[in-house]
Amino acid sequence: MLSSPLQLRLWLVQLALLVLLADAFMLWSLGIYAMLLLAKLPQLYSPQPQSLRPVWSLTLSNVMATLIVAALLLFNLSGGLLHLMIHFLLLAAILRLLGFRNNELADFRQLNWVHYFLIACCFILNQSLAMALLIFALLLLQLSCHYLGFAANGSRLPLNNALKLSLWFVPLWLGLFLVFPRLSPLWQLPLSQQATTGLGDELNPGSIEQLVESDELAFRVEFSGSRPGPAELYWRARIYDQFDGRSWRMSERAEPARFDGLRAPPPSITGYRLVAEPHQQRHLFSLGIPLQVPGDLRVNTQGLLSTRQPLSQRSSFNLRSALLPLPSEPGLQYSWIAPARITAKNRPAKTPPSLAQYLALPDGNPETRALAAKLASEAQTPQALVALIGRHLQQGYRYTLTPPPLTGQQIDQFLFKSQAGFCSHYASATSFILRAAGVPSRIVGGYLGGEWRDNASYLQVRQRDAHAWVEYLQDGQWRRFDPTLMVEPDRLNSSLDQLLSAAELLRLQGNWAERMAWSKRLLQQLEDLDYYWSRWVLGFDTDRQQDLLATLKQWLQQLQLLDWRFLMKILLVLLTLPLLLLALRHWQQRRRQPIPLWLQQQLLPFARKSPELTMQQFLRQLSSSFPQAQDEIRAVDESYQRLMFAEETTVLPQLKRQTKQLRKALRRPT
Repeated sequence: MLSSPLQLRLWLVQLALLVLLADAFMLWSLGIYAMLLLAKLPQLYSPQPQSLRPVWSLTLSNVMATLIVAALLLFNLSGGLLHLMIHFLLLAAILRLLGFRNNELADFRQLNWVHYFLIACCFILNQSLAMALLIFALLLLQLSCHYLGFAANGSRLPLNNALKLSLWFVPLWLGLFLVFPRLSPLWQLPLSQQATTGLGDELNPGSIEQLVESDELAFRVEFSGSRPGPAELYWRARIYDQFDGRSWRMSERAEPARFDGLRAPPPSITGYRLVAEPHQQRHLFSLGIPLQVPGDLRVNTQGLLSTRQPLSQRSSFNLRSALLPLPSEPGLQYSWIAPARITAKNRPAKTPPSLAQYLALPDGNPETRALAAKLASEAQTPQALVALIGRHLQQGYRYTLTPPPLTGQQIDQFLFKSQAGFCSHYASATSFILRAAGVPSRIVGGYLGGEWRDNASYLQVRQRDAHAWVEYLQDGQWRRFDPTLMVEPDRLNSSLDQLLSAAELLRLQGNWAERMAWSKRLLQQLEDLDYYWSRWVLGFDTDRQQDLLATLKQWLQQLQLLDWRFLMKILLVLLTLPLLLLALRHWQQRRRQPIPLWLQQQLLPFARKSPELTMQQFLRQLSSSFPQAQDEIRAVDESYQRLMFAEETTVLPQLKRQTKQLRKALRRPT
C-alpha cells in the first residue's frame, strides 16, 4: 500500500489544485470538494496500522460521484466545457485518493497523469508570474510523489541528480519554447466565475467613483516610438449615448468599421503594444482612431475595440492609432445653428437618423435647458458653445470623490445646487447642455493617463485612472472635450492622489501595505517583473516567432558563404559531445549502483520488496506469485548468492543476463 507520507503529499497536491483552480468553481462546488478533501484526514492521521485504516468503499465513491456529476450538469451548464472537465477530473482524483487500497499501483499511475493535466489547466486560467511560480512549486511536489510512488520503500529523493539532469534539459526546453508552433486554443476559455471589472454598460453618478476606489491593474502599454503627451492619453473604451434622466447607457447600433484607409499625417500615428488584464468583458482600450488591429479584434463606427469573446485571461495586442478626432459616418451632412437664430430661411434639414440618438433627451431639468439656450445664443459654432460651457464650470464648482447624493432633477440639482462632483457628473451635465442646445454629443468612458514605470519604458493604467469625458460633433468630426479639466486643470498632469483631500486619499489607500514606502517599492518591482514576464514569455506569439525565425534564416544565409563540410563537422561535434557526456555519466552511475538496489529496480514493475525481507525471501515470494517464472527466479537467486556472499565478481554479467530473461518470463501469462 502507498505509504502514509506519500498519500499526504498527494493530498497536498490536490488541495493546492483546488486553490489554484478556484476560478473554475462555483461557491457550492468549491465547498463540496473541500469537504471531500477533509474526509481524507482521518485516513492520514489514524492511530491504527496503515493496513487497518478506513478507506472509502467503491460503492460510496460511485454514489458521491453520481450525485455531484448530476448537480454539475444541472447547475453548471453555462460554465463551459473546460470548467466542467476540471470539475470531473479533480472529483475523480479526490475520490481515487479516498479509496486507495493494497492494489492501488494502477490507480496511482492514473492519478499521476490526472494531476499533471490539472496542473496544466492552472496555467490556462491564470498566466501571471506569481501563478507560474506557484505552478512550478506544485509541479515539483507532484514529481516527488511520482518518484516515491515507484521507488523502493525507504528511498530518498535524488535531488542532486534531478538538478543536474534538469540543467541538461534547459537548452531543449528553451528551444521547444522558441520553435514550437503557436496553435489556436482547442476550446474557448469560458467566462470566469469572478465578477466583471472595469467600466460597465451603464454610467450613472457614482459609477466612476466606485471604480476609482480600486487599485486593480487594468492594462499596460509599451509604445514603439515616441510616447504621446499627457493630453493624448485618453484611452477610449465605452460610448454612452442613451440618457433616461438618471443613467447613461450604451446603444447596440454601432456597426463594424475599418479605418486603415484613413489618411493621417505620420506625426499623428503611434504604435503600441497593449497588455490587458482579464475583466470578463469584450471591450478593449485604444487611443484616438484605431488604424491597425489584429484579426481577432473588431472595430465599430464609434472607433471602439472589442474582442470576440469576453477577456478571461491576460492578453496582448499590437495596435496603431491616429491621434485625431474620429470622423462621423461617410457622407453625413449636418450643420449646427443655435436654436435662437433659427428662422424659416435657415431652418436646418431634418436630423439624420444616425444622429438622432445623440440628440435625444428625456423631459425635465428646465433650469439646465434654459442655461443651454442662453449659452447657445452667444455661440456661433459648437466649439464656441463648448468654450462657454467650460467658462461656466470654472465658476464655483468643486472636484470631489464624495459628492452629495442627487435626487429628482439630477442635472439641475448638480449644476445649480450641489456644484460638486466627479468626472461622471461633469460629463453628464455637459452632454445634456450640448444636446439641449442641438449639438450631437455623447459620453466616452475610459481611462486618462497612467503611471510611467521602469524609467518610462511602459505605462501602467489602473482602475483608479478611470475617467469620463464628452465628444461632440463639429465639421464631420467627433471632437473631445473634458469638462473635468475646467474644474480641476491639474487632473491632466497629476495623479489622483495629488488632487484629493486627506480624507479621500485615506479612503483610497485603505491597504496598509500601500502606505508603507518600502512595501510600495517592493510591490512596484514585482509588478515590473510580472510585466516583462507577460511581454517576453506570454507575449511570444506567432508574429514574434516568425520574426525570430526570419532573423535566424538571415543568419543561416550568411553562414552559407562558408564551406558546408566545415559547418557539418561543427554541427556533428555539437550534437555528439553532449550525448557522449550524458552516456558516460549514465554508465558510471550504473557501475557504482549497489547490486541489491539494482535488482530491486529491475523487478519493481512486478513486485515491491519490503525492507524487512532479505533478497532470497523476496525472490521466494516472487516465485509464489509468478509460478511460470520459477526456473528463471531460481537461476537469479543462485547467481545473486554467489556474487554477494561468495564474492565471485565474474558472475555479474551472468546475473544481468538472467535478470533480463526473468523480466521476460514475468510478462508471460500464467
